[in-house]
Amino acid sequence: MNTLTVVSLLLIGIISTNMIKQFIPKLPETFIFILVGIGLSFTPTFHHFELEPEFFMLVVIAPLMFLDGQQQSFAVIKKRFRMIFTLSVLLAAVSAIAVGFLSSWIESAWPLPLAIALAAIVVPTDAVAVKSLTAGTETPTGVNNALELESLFNDATGLVILDLALSVLKNGHLSLFEGLAHFVFVAGGGVIIGIIGGFAIVWVRSNITFRTLNPDTTVITISLLTPFAIYLLAESAQTSGILAVVATGIVHNWESRKLKLTSTNVQLTQTTIWQMIATLLNAVVFLLLGIALPTVWQEITAIGFVATLQLVGLAILIYLLMFAVRFIWATYQKQGQAKDFFGPQHTKTHTFNARVFATSGVHGTVTLAMAFSLPHIIGQQPFPFREQLIIVATIVILLSMIVSAVALPLMLPKKQVTYTQQQLIATRNAMVDFAILQIRQQMTDQQARETVTNYLQSQKGWHATEDKQTVTAAYQTLFSQTQTFIANYLQSQPVMTAYPDHVILAYQKIMTLLMQQHDSEAHGWSKLRQNISRRLRQLVRRWQWQRLQAHFLKTHPAAQQTADNPQHAAWQALITDLLALNDAVDTAVNAHLDDLLQARVDQKQDTHDIHLVRRAFNHYFARVRRDYDTSQPLVDSQWYIQAFQAEYSFVQQQVATDKIPVALATALYTEINQAQSLQLQQTQLEA
Repeated sequence: MNTLTVVSLLLIGIISTNMIKQFIPKLPETFIFILVGIGLSFTPTFHHFELEPEFFMLVVIAPLMFLDGQQQSFAVIKKRFRMIFTLSVLLAAVSAIAVGFLSSWIESAWPLPLAIALAAIVVPTDAVAVKSLTAGTETPTGVNNALELESLFNDATGLVILDLALSVLKNGHLSLFEGLAHFVFVAGGGVIIGIIGGFAIVWVRSNITFRTLNPDTTVITISLLTPFAIYLLAESAQTSGILAVVATGIVHNWESRKLKLTSTNVQLTQTTIWQMIATLLNAVVFLLLGIALPTVWQEITAIGFVATLQLVGLAILIYLLMFAVRFIWATYQKQGQAKDFFGPQHTKTHTFNARVFATSGVHGTVTLAMAFSLPHIIGQQPFPFREQLIIVATIVILLSMIVSAVALPLMLPKKQVTYTQQQLIATRNAMVDFAILQIRQQMTDQQARETVTNYLQSQKGWHATEDKQTVTAAYQTLFSQTQTFIANYLQSQPVMTAYPDHVILAYQKIMTLLMQQHDSEAHGWSKLRQNISRRLRQLVRRWQWQRLQAHFLKTHPAAQQTADNPQHAAWQALITDLLALNDAVDTAVNAHLDDLLQARVDQKQDTHDIHLVRRAFNHYFARVRRDYDTSQPLVDSQWYIQAFQAEYSFVQQQVATDKIPVALATALYTEINQAQSLQLQQTQLEA
């Protein structure tokens, strides 16, 4: 299978899902990924696709579990170790035993080890899938923590139990002591390798960080390779690679807390990269689930309708049994740490949280990967009932997702929104307007001031308003008013006193020509063609002028003496006066628009049309200036810092006066931080 084609199709699937999600926002994203994956299965690349468990565990699950470990505090793990062991090991083992005996009792042809293998396959839960299915609801914090801690290690528990069951099927016997010893070796060995390997990698990373000037590339690359190296090392030692990468992730969490504010650039960049990788891999997980479903469907059609109904019934009973085990376990947990997860015992809150915990036992692609990991040959014999086990596991996955997608939104309250998108946009716009007014009052350089203004205005986004018609009408009105303002300003006594009539007349003609071009310009392709045509005419005229000028100077050497050329001197004087008048008009127009902006801000009115008009006239002034002055403004980065500080002050003032909630302020603080980081990067590139 061509790797490039596979990666490209998966990325196309992710993009397609994000586009489809905009049209059907009520459908959980998980199901959209699965449906898109089913669509991808019809491509030649994924036709008859069967999930390769070893590759899947290494490339997808290992990085995700490493990241999950990084998000867990070592202090919390130490404090709640007993509860984690109960959730991830004891609950998983009890569920596996119960499901195993149920399956063996219903399917009498299945030996008990085979039924235990099926039970081990359906044990792992997927907290990421639960979050996707409950995106619009408020899951109780304690239940959410319990689900995350449960899924942190129960994948490894299921894998170890599956390995034990396959060993019994292969060898025909296994004593209880041997089973426990094997479990301790695999699980404990994985944790030990993860801890030792994690500390070794942390030591290497720390030395590189503190002893080199630019450690970013090396340290981040080591971080990206860490889960793969640890997983392969643990698996080669016949221990649990999943537990190893989780343990290494926890060690790396300890490292980040130790570094504190040291090497902030490395930590921020590394966090951003890992968040993006996690987002992509979580999407790939559900895409692969959808891609694999048609293969399972082919196996369903192969065994017949009656046999399929029997397997569906078994899958339903397995799901109900696991639901009952989870509910009973959560309901009758003793006080102590369980109280933090489910609330006081024998209360309605405790019962409700136990029911939510039981319903949230969603199974995902790890279960399907474990099902496909069943060998075709075991003990020199064909693996018995392999297709049936894969079918049951798939039905349990789909059943758990469907039940959770339907039941949890009905059980849980809707997520409380502390602010709306409209409030965010309005507050952001007010913040930007405040910063623009503050910075424009302090800056004297016109070109630098307009550069900073446009930069800040871009924070509003290219679609700062949805009422296009109203803004367009307001823009046209203000544009016409500004034209009138310029005409009156040019006829004012100070201007007529400072500049000769022919200079004012020439400037009026230039501005009239620019306004006519503005009125005649169309949108879309027509405007693009006009711009290209205008640029070509300018190039031709410039080339013709250079040829005529060269010919004239060649035939009239005396004309090169500008001091003795009255026409040239008059031309230079006209240019100087035009540039000075253009700067004066520029200053007057922007001062007029600043006053209007301040009035709009005070009255809490929309200011989008002011920016559009300012940008249009600044473009005209720049065109006049660019014809004779090609210098580009250089903006001191301190002005940007002051502008962002003004935005911080605005948000702080809004919070202090209870005009906006803290959550909205946090969102704006994040935007300001990101904008400031981006601006500093751009400044470094331009330096």
